[in-house]
Amino acid sequence: MSKIHVIIPAAGSGSRTGQETPKQFARIGNKTIIEYIEGIFSRVHLIDSISIALHPNEKFISSGNFQFSKKTNILYCGGESRAQTVLNTLFEIGEGKDDDWILVHDAARIGITESIVNKFIMEISVDKVGGIVAFPVPDTVKRVNKRLEVITTEEREFLWLAQTPQMFKCNVLKKAIQSFNGCPTDEAEAIEATGLKPKIFKGSALNFKITYPEDLLRAQSAIQLINQGII
Repeated sequence: MSKIHVIIPAAGSGSRTGQETPKQFARIGNKTIIEYIEGIFSRVHLIDSISIALHPNEKFISSGNFQFSKKTNILYCGGESRAQTVLNTLFEIGEGKDDDWILVHDAARIGITESIVNKFIMEISVDKVGGIVAFPVPDTVKRVNKRLEVITTEEREFLWLAQTPQMFKCNVLKKAIQSFNGCPTDEAEAIEATGLKPKIFKGSALNFKITYPEDLLRAQSAIQLINQGII
């Protein structure tokens, strides 16, 4: 029976938040973001293991009092890009997992819930390709030129904002990243380049990625809503 392994790429510097501390180690309440996210996945019984992939020179974990579950391994195998970090982690995880599912989640996407993860796994695990959590584009989308002049208005009915987790079979994901011409922005792009069509699973607007300083305030509000059971 296929197992499910989570990879949390956490090797980035998070420079756009304007803080010296990488965003995945920023505190919201009494937990760091990485602890909060790891805790969500560790409580999902369908998940067998979690790998947090850090930069080889990362010092925050070793110097801090971080609390992770027994499911979780800390790996210092981060690369220059998210894709390289994921690929390095796939090799670190080891042999014998080719037919297992790999679930990748951003280290700074805090609005995920156990309920979403459980439903996502149940639906995507029966798909022949795999899939991603995403959210339909709520606003009118404009395509512009290099001078920032509007060229046209896109049909948003078929436009979705890619989120994470993203889930694919280990051997398929590994080959897709290795064969990709360039650097894919996410796992799904690498899979798409092989001709496969990942399935969309509707997520939540609160499952945004912390990128800018104001996102940390949004994240606090998102956690409050989640804890209150509003989503």
